[in-house]
Amino acid sequence: MQIRFEDYPGSVEAARYLIAARDSGIAGPRLPAACRPQSLGQAFAVQQRTAQLLRETRQDGIAAWKSALPSPEKTVVAPIYASTTGDAGAGPIPASANIVRIEPEIAFEIARDLPARDTAYTEAEIDAAIGGARLALEVLGCRYASPEHASLPELLADHMFNHGLVLGPRIASPDAAPSSMSLTLSVDGAEVEQHAGIHPNDRPKAGLYWLANFLREQGLGLAAGQHVITGSYAGFLDVPANKDLELAYGDLGVLRVRFSK
Repeated sequence: MQIRFEDYPGSVEAARYLIAARDSGIAGPRLPAACRPQSLGQAFAVQQRTAQLLRETRQDGIAAWKSALPSPEKTVVAPIYASTTGDAGAGPIPASANIVRIEPEIAFEIARDLPARDTAYTEAEIDAAIGGARLALEVLGCRYASPEHASLPELLADHMFNHGLVLGPRIASPDAAPSSMSLTLSVDGAEVEQHAGIHPNDRPKAGLYWLANFLREQGLGLAAGQHVITGSYAGFLDVPANKDLELAYGDLGVLRVRFSK
């Protein structure tokens, strides 16, 4: 599926609406009809206007991206901002509710810029730009109170449910990210659930390969220091705030975190 940046008169208004919803922490109605994106290209324009406004007014840059191989049903691509990216080892992660919805992922760290250019990046070039990989949790949230009634362009404009990213321990190598692994969740030291974790793509780096060339085609790029997540190994998990959480990623390691409300 091809998406091309498609700016339109309501993109800035839509971006301001979604930023205000993020600030309030309260899910609200759909975007007003007058500024609602009608295509995926317009939705991507809203994302970019949001990023521009956050950068210019708050110095809040893009710290990461979420992506996945596109399908006829869905396209997943969205920036994740520095203000909502945290390190699990640096202390409690702020939470807005008593239950936090998370997705267990692997985050690939970009060590070398992959800027816009005319020719496509090869997988080997992208691999050479990856400096490492970490266990990670995507924090989910939506700015719409009834997301089931929102169109796909509205959901894409709203960053496809992204509310933040938690980075955990490094793994041995980016190539160590498996297509499947067991996942074990413990709360306050007690094991509460296990999952036979399966990545939605056969290759966890497939979404990164796609993203690098998608951004290149839009005149954008990936920057050194950014991270890229490419899909959950277990759908979503609902976990409690104000508890000590441990998520064991097979033999890769354990991510320990506490969400604080």
